[in-house]
Amino acid sequence: MIRKGDLVALADDEGGRTLLRAEGGVQKHKGVGLLAGERLVGLPWGGALEHGSKRFRLLRPSIRDVTLGLARKAQIVLPKDASRILFECDIKAGSRVVEAGIGSGALTSALAWAVAPSGKVTTYELREDFLQWARANLDASGLSPFVETKQGDITQGIAERDLDAVVLDMPNPWDAVAHAKKALRGDGHFCAYSPLVSQVEQTHKALREHGFIDVRTLEIIERTWAVQERGSRPDHEMLGHTAWLTFARNAL
Repeated sequence: MIRKGDLVALADDEGGRTLLRAEGGVQKHKGVGLLAGERLVGLPWGGALEHGSKRFRLLRPSIRDVTLGLARKAQIVLPKDASRILFECDIKAGSRVVEAGIGSGALTSALAWAVAPSGKVTTYELREDFLQWARANLDASGLSPFVETKQGDITQGIAERDLDAVVLDMPNPWDAVAHAKKALRGDGHFCAYSPLVSQVEQTHKALREHGFIDVRTLEIIERTWAVQERGSRPDHEMLGHTAWLTFARNAL
């Protein structure tokens, strides 16, 4: 059963997700309308909630729900890319990760979800307004205990050492490659999220110059399918280019 204070994902029939806490009085929620969070207490996980003209399923939020449901101040790293970053960089419980460019906190949330309960994500961000916005999202999702935020320029240095991964979502990742080299463990992982191919080219050049190995770049394209009883077909629209993902391994 849902307990007071639990974070709940309200899923509608169109695939929409709304996150809210099972506590407090009536508030207006996007996609839901006016609803008291305390109304969810005692209801079963997976059960249905009839509210107005809509019907919602009550789900424990997955990391996909958290990242897609957070309040946005900047464009987020979508699940199709975030999931590959976790996979390629072997980020798991106990990992120590440095990230640059917090934005709205979507990728930070995915990283924190993966390293919990014994790991840590340290995020460098230049803009105080982004830090405040992302911290609020992390607080709302309950992931703040696994994240340390720093207002600073990662191209001027990384204080942490013996890291498992460095993940960069910034316009000039090549300027942080030398610092990532010093901060990573001997075979640690590097990742850069870059919307422009010119950024990819400069990052590759810097990685080669600093002795990184297994340097490669991927583009993830996602397409859903309409599956029906009398036949299936790919959807006419797909989630195409968002960014290139450049991965590499440190080498002593």
